[in-house]
Amino acid sequence: NARAISGDREGTSRMVKRILDGTYYEREEHTKDQGIQRPSKILDCDANKSAQYNETNNTTKPVPKGQGKGGSGGGTLTTKNVPYTRKGDAGTSQLFTGERRNKDDVLFEALGTVDELCSIAGVVYAELMASKEKIQSENYLKDTTIGSRNGNNGIYGDLPEQLLEVMSRLFDVGSHIATPPNPQKKQSTNGNRVNDFSSHHTSLLEEWIDTMTEELPELTSFILPTGSPASAQLHVARTVCRRAERRMVPLVQEEETVDPAALSYVNRLSDYFFTAARYVNYCEDTEEVQYRREGKGGLNDKGETKGTKSLQRERVVVKLKK
Repeated sequence: NARAISGDREGTSRMVKRILDGTYYEREEHTKDQGIQRPSKILDCDANKSAQYNETNNTTKPVPKGQGKGGSGGGTLTTKNVPYTRKGDAGTSQLFTGERRNKDDVLFEALGTVDELCSIAGVVYAELMASKEKIQSENYLKDTTIGSRNGNNGIYGDLPEQLLEVMSRLFDVGSHIATPPNPQKKQSTNGNRVNDFSSHHTSLLEEWIDTMTEELPELTSFILPTGSPASAQLHVARTVCRRAERRMVPLVQEEETVDPAALSYVNRLSDYFFTAARYVNYCEDTEEVQYRREGKGGLNDKGETKGTKSLQRERVVVKLKK
């Protein structure tokens, strides 16, 4: 069976559809008119009978609930593809290889965390789009420094498009995790682990980090995960990304089913989210709040700072734009 290859959106989409269809192991054939792969076996679709016309009383007779097969077989009330298949109701789920495992398996923990991370990146993208529209409608773009810095890409530069790219690559990482190699085929003929995730994606993240960092003031202290809503969400993405990385480590080091290049990408991605969080505050002219150390006197029984007020460093708020 074919594995999902990083960047192959069409192939990944086709594979997911066949998993939902339950036709992953069936022979495929190419249709001449559309040039796409379709399973040779056509599934019976009970949902096609979801409404039967009764000529005697001119009414529709619904099929009893539960007749829809789910997936591409349709539901009870629709013949269209539905997201449920009922196959996971007992607590197991199916990999792209056809293997079923418990849903609390270490592999699904990693897969679910990557999915969660992708969704948070989507929230950030939505926040940026909403903020961009608000700023433009309120004519905040009169600040010529914003226009000159980001050209025709808006106040956030290439960041929104980068996030869309990141989400696609996270789909690739998830596909990679969900397609562990056959134990007998873990190694290629030259004895090396078969690598499916390109290290180019990690190099691209580093370029994006460098470009944003060049515009930001030098970081001289720990900062609090505050600022605009999008910036705060990027900090959430950063922490979830670290969790995804921790979940992937056993799959790389112990089970050896995940390409180390995919782990490197997720590791670098957390650095990208951190830099992007600062960059969003910079673009929106939002101040950055630094970490404040507790006073040397500690706290008393009431939770108040002991000693003189001067022992506690004043809160530092940094204006990112000069």
